[in-house]
Amino acid sequence: MSYPLPTRSFLLPQYLHKSLSDVGTPAIVLDRAIVRRNCAAMLDVCRSLGVGFRAHVKSHKTLELSKLQVGDSGPAHFIVSTVVEAEHLLPFAQECQAAGRACSILYGVPVPQSTIPRLLALASNLAPFTLHILTDHISHFEHFHAATKNAAIGVYIKIDTGYQRAGIKTSSPKFEALVKTVVEKSGHGFQGFYSHFGHSYGGDSEEDAANGLIEELNGLELATRAMPEGFRGKLVLTVGATPTATAAQNMLSSSSPRVGEFKEILARLGEKHVVELHAGVYPLLDLQQVATRARPQTGDAQNGFAPLSQSSIGCKVLVEVTSIYDEREKPEALISAGSLALGREPCKSYPGWGIVTGDLGNKNSELVYDERGDKTGWIVGRVSQEHGILTWEGPRAQMQPLTIGDKLLVWPNHACVAGAGFGWYLIVDSEGGGDKIVDVWVRWRGW
Repeated sequence: MSYPLPTRSFLLPQYLHKSLSDVGTPAIVLDRAIVRRNCAAMLDVCRSLGVGFRAHVKSHKTLELSKLQVGDSGPAHFIVSTVVEAEHLLPFAQECQAAGRACSILYGVPVPQSTIPRLLALASNLAPFTLHILTDHISHFEHFHAATKNAAIGVYIKIDTGYQRAGIKTSSPKFEALVKTVVEKSGHGFQGFYSHFGHSYGGDSEEDAANGLIEELNGLELATRAMPEGFRGKLVLTVGATPTATAAQNMLSSSSPRVGEFKEILARLGEKHVVELHAGVYPLLDLQQVATRARPQTGDAQNGFAPLSQSSIGCKVLVEVTSIYDEREKPEALISAGSLALGREPCKSYPGWGIVTGDLGNKNSELVYDERGDKTGWIVGRVSQEHGILTWEGPRAQMQPLTIGDKLLVWPNHACVAGAGFGWYLIVDSEGGGDKIVDVWVRWRGW
């Protein structure tokens, strides 16, 4: 809350109904139509599979997109990575609870002890056990419990199913003692087990994503065996990351090679527990996500899921050509966005920091760089802090000429990191023309 930004009402008069060609650069743009489709597809597949869903908000940090992630009805469960995200969700959570709608907020990594006063303040303004935390170490839990034992804050145990960022392995000699301690001291505040399969970003096929999803479910089933005798009540088993959660859409198709195994374990777990998927970047998508190839490039209308391709990326960065160097070995151009606007995370499928979309100012190019195809088009080949260098990949004779002042849209490698460089998103809607700004969504800042 200590990082003030302009309000939506202040920004709207500056941007509403303007064309992107009239906007200063760099700017970050969301296509509301694409984002809505991606959100609806995730909710639809969870309903079809009979599992819960928990929306991670750290990728976009906006109230508007948080609401799209959970839809207009049904449970509204969230994950946050910072306390400030939970603080900004508080009014909506209160609104949901006043309307009788199930709602909860989970802090998605073991919490820093210094955040406890703010967590206690949040919990005091919500129904009991609306706010949840993760733990993976007895000392961490005992410190937290001692400071919050009079607060109704729920607890999940974070399981490491291979990512090795946070979490405890079920094979750890400390695991059973951790479970026993948390269950005894938390009582009915113990919620269940959580896994984040973050290394699924390294996959490059539908099979890889399906394997990761099933591996997570097996890992949490193994975790449930450590529960003390006499425990009553259903546990929540929450699994995911965008590649594995999105791979669940493939499980609606009988052509998926592991669909039978998936449905079998899902049914087995569902008899005793509540299975929940969680994901965050899926509404926006980016080039890293497309590179996982977690589901087909083309949609499957019969089975109700969306494609995973460049066309399903809802996040773009607006840049401007500021100089041209067509005499170089590869034609190049300087643009008004570098690592602070695009991020510096690589993408395994191509050698760049962003791909220029087919919308080149007032020109329309059919030559968009396709890492699965002929690899011809403009990419962000190099980045410095505030500026980047576009490089033309492919035959020089096929180069799409650029002129100084051209406004271009670039798909970023990692939408979460690209968004962090901006205070707000400019919203367009491809179902209503696509070039005019229809809204502005202010991002939450701080920790």
